[in-house]
Amino acid sequence: MTLLKSCATSLLLAATASFSYAAASTDSITVSGRIFNVPENGSLTAIINECDISDKSERRVVETDSLGWFCERIPFSSAHTFTVNYNRKLFINAFAEPGDSIHVEIDSSKSPAEFHLSGSHADTNEIYSHAFQALAPIYYDVKLLPDATPLSEYMERFKSECAKNRAIVEDYITKNSVPDEIAQMLYADNIFSIANQAIGFRGANRDEQLAFFTDPIFDILNEANSRVMIFPYHLSALCRRFPELISQQPKGHIRDLMYASTKGKQKPPREDFADPAYYDRIYAVPPFEINIADIRTGDLLVMLNGSVTEIPNQNPLEWLTNHFTGRPIYLDASATWCGPCRAALTASEGVREHFKDSKIVFAVLWLKSDLEAWKKIAPTIHNAVHIFISDEDMSNRLMGNLKILGVPAYFFISPDGKVSREGVPSFHSPELPDFLNSKL
Repeated sequence: MTLLKSCATSLLLAATASFSYAAASTDSITVSGRIFNVPENGSLTAIINECDISDKSERRVVETDSLGWFCERIPFSSAHTFTVNYNRKLFINAFAEPGDSIHVEIDSSKSPAEFHLSGSHADTNEIYSHAFQALAPIYYDVKLLPDATPLSEYMERFKSECAKNRAIVEDYITKNSVPDEIAQMLYADNIFSIANQAIGFRGANRDEQLAFFTDPIFDILNEANSRVMIFPYHLSALCRRFPELISQQPKGHIRDLMYASTKGKQKPPREDFADPAYYDRIYAVPPFEINIADIRTGDLLVMLNGSVTEIPNQNPLEWLTNHFTGRPIYLDASATWCGPCRAALTASEGVREHFKDSKIVFAVLWLKSDLEAWKKIAPTIHNAVHIFISDEDMSNRLMGNLKILGVPAYFFISPDGKVSREGVPSFHSPELPDFLNSKL
């Protein structure tokens, strides 16, 4: 109630051209904004991605009110950049520290949409977000070598690409008189944007992997690098492969991030964290409650037994539970553009074949997907119900309802309509057959 009141106050003052920023607590930020000049059938949702290194990273779908306003409080444990994504085409990167309030205005009538940032770090964010927007296309032209290339050859190409793009970044910085603090963030973005494309590097052996991920170019223990959201992906890849490195690092922010990025390790003592509040967030088990009836309706395309049916104005999970009354449902949220999603669905043909005569229903919820690609892919995935969500905003809302940070994501719907995610094996998991048998 306090947040809603403070946001409402802020938005009211904004309407009179005197914006007052609602204070967030010291473990969160407040992100408010307005999307205006929305064309007919234009998008009325945005996605705020906190980009934390842990599985608890917040991916919040926000809906605007009738005037185009939104206001959200997002968990935020340390100073770093985050993203506001609108209509899959506009990615706004902004820097925040716990307790900050950030405001964004998006004019959706322009192509690409135009935006303006204010609030905490207003000057920094205006310069940084537009610089990142201008420089982002250079990373689509990066050409690295295959992951199994020997380290010496691979690193030569990697550093060459970094140097090539750094020259472009430096030229932008000079021409636009970018302050040094922001320039350093752009330099880090350059390295880790390219490193993000090299996360699969294998080299000739494990020693070469370690040498790549810890090369001085990354300055992996420099906390300043963690201020850009792309840094954690590289650090996470390092820790997944070499979890033993954690014990070799000094207690501090980077070590906290390294702990958060490992999976399957025993939970460390709380006192090993420099920030106990971050420990509590990483290891707390949040309640997972979904009321199917709360999901908003929209138009669906359903492929069942090779036949496609248009279903207008329907809640997809209600349709599933009503159409398959009293049957357990294994639900996979996927996307046509997602390689791991398609690989898992293809590899699991045998599992679906094994259970095709049982009560288990396999359903695939296709989000943010291309219709023509879906028409080609879905018929090749047998013994499953395919639900295609054509509307971008509905896809966003479903990802928010189901707390989906990324696809593929897996859920189980019990015969009485209760949705669970905890402990639901993926299609890749050897535990899936036993899990499904236990539900019969």
